[in-house]
Amino acid sequence: MIAIVSSTIKPITSPARSTSFYTYEERLAQTKFTLLRLRDCGFTKIFFVDNSPFLDKSQLQNMLADFPEVEVHHLLQYQFQNKGINELLLLLYLIEYLPPNEQIFKISGRYYPTDEFKKPDFADFAVKKYYHARKNNSISTRGYWVKDAETLHRFLIDCLYEHFAYSERIVGLRSLARILFRKKDKTTPHFSISIEFAAEHVLRSGGYHATFIDKLGIEGLIAGAERFEKITE
Repeated sequence: MIAIVSSTIKPITSPARSTSFYTYEERLAQTKFTLLRLRDCGFTKIFFVDNSPFLDKSQLQNMLADFPEVEVHHLLQYQFQNKGINELLLLLYLIEYLPPNEQIFKISGRYYPTDEFKKPDFADFAVKKYYHARKNNSISTRGYWVKDAETLHRFLIDCLYEHFAYSERIVGLRSLARILFRKKDKTTPHFSISIEFAAEHVLRSGGYHATFIDKLGIEGLIAGAERFEKITE
């Protein structure tokens, strides 16, 4: 089995951005624990892709030298306010390095498999779904299973398109007014949809065969939290 870990071990911290409750050293330790648990769960190949702006590939390789099964990638990115776009572009970059025809488990860095973690039966995707009011549902993108690299590639492109198209979609008078009266000199688009909602819409309407599971068997500490906050899925 192969796994993908998407990561930002050392994010930008500034007054203009929400900072993490956790220090760089804590985030690194949490990331190493993620890799250790994936190894314990039988993953023989792990693709680790990180977009930390103040680290490079050689530094990351040195930090993770105790994990020979981990293939390290680093990508410098423009930091969108909508972090879901960075996640999609990070994973799209990795596609060409993934072996074909192998099932993949994707997990966000610093989350980790619990003792309840196991591979489910699924066709294209196995995901945890959250049900919200007015059928505005979402899925967890902290962790999910996917059939192979080709299916993941198509899914990521569809999700990226959903981010770009969402703000232009007219579904009522409010969305029509927003498009008609927005500032014409605005050069940076506002991507108001989260990756969790975009991904659910893509899986529901994009012709994928998704299996919805109650428990992924993962847990971890929420990255942007201002206090210690653990989530289990």
